[in-house]
Amino acid sequence: MARGRESGLLLGLDGGSTKTAGVIITQEGRVLGRVRGHASAIVGAPSAEASSVLGSIVDSLCSQADASRDDIGSCGVGLSGIDFDDELPLQQEGIAAALDMPRERIILVNDAIVALWGATAEPAATLFQHGSGFTGAYRAQHGEEVLFDHLGVASTFDMRHALIALVARMINGMAEPTPLKDKALAHFGIADEQAYCEAVYRQLIPSERRVSTPPLIFAAWLDGDPAATGLVENAVRDYALAAGAMIEATGHRSPDVTLGGGVIAQAPEEFWRSLADAIQQTHPMVTVKPPDLALCGSCASPISMLSASPSWPASPSEPLATLDAM
Repeated sequence: MARGRESGLLLGLDGGSTKTAGVIITQEGRVLGRVRGHASAIVGAPSAEASSVLGSIVDSLCSQADASRDDIGSCGVGLSGIDFDDELPLQQEGIAAALDMPRERIILVNDAIVALWGATAEPAATLFQHGSGFTGAYRAQHGEEVLFDHLGVASTFDMRHALIALVARMINGMAEPTPLKDKALAHFGIADEQAYCEAVYRQLIPSERRVSTPPLIFAAWLDGDPAATGLVENAVRDYALAAGAMIEATGHRSPDVTLGGGVIAQAPEEFWRSLADAIQQTHPMVTVKPPDLALCGSCASPISMLSASPSWPASPSEPLATLDAM
């Protein structure tokens, strides 16, 4: 039962370095299928692995919806790695082949763009997410989404990475030891602190342990640990600077400021208050909030984008063209 583009199903894919989420819905918003799969981030042309993940997710979604690819009117795809204008044509071609769908039915953007669409419906808005990496985007109005430090060159403060260096400094005498040191060593599975630096250098500490330290840091902060306090204060300061830069870039006094991602989602209420206060100290009119779709899953974000932008953006580094709603 092939549907035309105007009445077809909407399919959304959101792929990053740790997972890929997909959803398929009707024009009226009824969810017909959801899927989560492996990572599908790309660098340059889509790899065989990423293409396989994306293609299999579309297969599964179509099966759940009892539909074929011909029934899909529009497909929104947000992927980590859609960064450069000169790579976009090759990436568009590769993703269309991976999905086995006509290129003209697919919108392909950086995953920060779909994250912003899922974060808030407000026209003027900014997004700051810190998960496996940093994600930032902003817009002055719908259809004018712009990436913020999407290459990560500005090195937004990451308390997980800073903790690894701080523990080494405590061990070698460059920083005053606090209880955070022993808690971190236990978390990393290091019994002998003299073996720590070698374990870090030779990558003997599992990555899941290296990146899962925020709850430990936040708990130590609430307990008054001075080293943890320094890490949290640095994070608040740098997050507020990034949010402030995006607020200024919108040209609005009161855009939505959305904060999300795994690191921030695991933070206690006290951290949220500290960060909101830091942002509103220089921009008192803004609204600081979690993403609107935080409970619905990231796969809904490309659908939000499709509802207003059912066509190709000009490039990954320029604002999307304003488009009529579907």
